[in-house]
Amino acid sequence: MNVRYILPIGIFCVIALISGVAMISILNGDQSRTQLPSPLVGKKAPELVLTSYGRSQASSDAALDFKQMIGDKPFIVNYFASWCAPCQKEIPFLEKLSQKVPIIGVAYKDKPDELAIFLERFGNPFLHIGLDNDGKTAINWGVYGIPETFLISDEGIIIIRHAGEMTHDVYRSIFLPKIEEMMQ
Repeated sequence: MNVRYILPIGIFCVIALISGVAMISILNGDQSRTQLPSPLVGKKAPELVLTSYGRSQASSDAALDFKQMIGDKPFIVNYFASWCAPCQKEIPFLEKLSQKVPIIGVAYKDKPDELAIFLERFGNPFLHIGLDNDGKTAINWGVYGIPETFLISDEGIIIIRHAGEMTHDVYRSIFLPKIEEMMQ
């Protein structure tokens, strides 16, 4: 056998083996899934410049005034979309959170008619929903994928940013303890 035939086959086998081990590890949940850090945590939350859902779509975008809507208490901002499967799955946990603190929903590049179907089918845990039609508000918040959820203090400071689906574990171990601490 010639080395120039064996070497490429050997390299391919090594790459296939490493890929297979990594895939099995991910499927078993053995890989640690760390959040990408957000430079906004600990800083004042950016404005939410959105078109209000339910109002005339011809209305111009305006910055939502947190204090006017919520008062001086903690709240959550959740970026979601009707076409996002994890967004559908996280609604029950957002419902639980909405019993503790108000939630502002930001519909990312969504269509109002599809959003109406989503809310009717899965529920509406949101105090207010704004439409981020062009995605610029999401960029200002550092959102790189949806769903993403932010816990904001009563002073308007971002306390927690969670990228990804709100699961039972995320609800119980990350958000609930911090909310309970803030409410004392």
